[in-house]
Amino acid sequence: MLRNVRFFNTAVLGGLIAVLCAVLLTAGCVPVREGAARGAPGRPAGQIDLFLRGDETASVDISFELAGIEVMAEDGAYTKIMERPVSINSIAVRGRQVLLAEKRLPEGRYRKIRLVVQRASISKKGKRASLALPPGGIEIDVNITVRRGRNTSIFLSWNADASVAGGYMFRPSFSVSGQVPELSSLLVYVTNEDSDNVSVINRQLGEVVATVSVGSRPRGIAVGLRRERLRVYVVNSGSNSISVIDPTTNEVEQEIPIRFGREPEGIAVARGPSGEELLFVADYGSDTVSVVDATTYQEIDKIDVGNGPIAVAVDPPAEGITVSRSLDSGDVEVLRSYRERYFNVYVVNKDSRDVSVLRVDLDGKRFDEAVRLGVEWNPVALAVDYTRGKVYVANHGSDRLSVIDIPGIIRGEGQGAVSNISNVGTTVTGIVVDPVFDRLYLLREVPGEVMIIRPFPRDYAAGDTTMPLVTGVVEVGTAPRSMVMDPEARRLYVVNRGSNNVTVVDKTSREVVEVIPVGKRPYGIAMFPY
Repeated sequence: MLRNVRFFNTAVLGGLIAVLCAVLLTAGCVPVREGAARGAPGRPAGQIDLFLRGDETASVDISFELAGIEVMAEDGAYTKIMERPVSINSIAVRGRQVLLAEKRLPEGRYRKIRLVVQRASISKKGKRASLALPPGGIEIDVNITVRRGRNTSIFLSWNADASVAGGYMFRPSFSVSGQVPELSSLLVYVTNEDSDNVSVINRQLGEVVATVSVGSRPRGIAVGLRRERLRVYVVNSGSNSISVIDPTTNEVEQEIPIRFGREPEGIAVARGPSGEELLFVADYGSDTVSVVDATTYQEIDKIDVGNGPIAVAVDPPAEGITVSRSLDSGDVEVLRSYRERYFNVYVVNKDSRDVSVLRVDLDGKRFDEAVRLGVEWNPVALAVDYTRGKVYVANHGSDRLSVIDIPGIIRGEGQGAVSNISNVGTTVTGIVVDPVFDRLYLLREVPGEVMIIRPFPRDYAAGDTTMPLVTGVVEVGTAPRSMVMDPEARRLYVVNRGSNNVTVVDKTSREVVEVIPVGKRPYGIAMFPY
């Protein structure tokens, strides 16, 4: 996509334009549009995202302030796409991505990117010296097509070592590339609520490789279970719909309207009796769960639940149920017998402070609420741990983690199947279960950390409360909202809603290994489990 990088003299160009403006009065200058939020009136709009990536081998220490970015359409008009100045340092961005701009633009072709640099400096022998700037901005020839309702991602690679001419002039060397098809099993999907899109991260590269436009205010996200037809399902709270993304193209292939519910939030995917995928969507505004057949893309049922359903999870496949140190033979038999005909869907009801357990009859494909269990203040997330036969519930307004015993529910113990792990801290927004190493990872919004604890032993009585064994804490970004573990169980990916990025944590070293920029106010995250 890159042709070349060309510097131009704005003094000469400005003089010519001034003469033309004086002679022609109103015909004059090349316009610079501010760029309305939804594009020019009457013209369909798409979105452009511009990323900068630093060279991993950069050896020079160069800093510069990027004051503005504009793109030029085929008619020669420039549109500003950057909201605020950005300071860049070659050492700080070495091997890292920075999201420079995201902007909705009128549909069409764009031929140039103009970068306006305000100041630049270089560090030599411990002293920083100013660099001379090009007489004008920096123009990069490109061939960008913005399509209606689609995202176009552009990636600038900066070669800092080749960016100083004559030892004093800052002439940054950039190359440009666009998004290319990626292997689906390596991809991580993050919903960006205020950008109306989904960031696609290649976890092997540790960077964004594509951006997908979806509906309004995307929040919950889940991936399909069928290897022969992989799909990503995105819940759009603002447009009351589900966007279906084909991961082989990273484009939306279908928009499913939610007709029976309002303000959908969370989503989970389960396998139906005939192998079909069923989507369970928590509708926060209508206190319901919508059931969608992912084969026909039809909403087939609505189930009443508690007040303010915000998150949902389902029982995993039953094939892996075995006797272990966490499940005795009696519990395993209860689960196996139950799963021959049913599976459960667990719905967190934030406003009524409870969890609805929905029973799905595999024979007749019937759905009903089997039981509703009280938990603590402001429950917002949950995780199913079938190796222990537990459901863990994150209570944002309480320092207790609620624990629901699944065999106890099946036996009809009701509220007696609920116990607590105390003193985990408030503002827990996410849970990841790691049964191999017998750990729980709790995501805390404040102070922005992942807390690592060990769950209580199998013989601890349900209904009781226990203190957790905290084995570690890892600091992440600002106001983290959700978290997922990779299929190899090596890394955690944490969505930071306040800092607009994803923190990657190595589980072994318990250190942050990458910070990846995404869109505005990211919310949910998902990846394929294989």
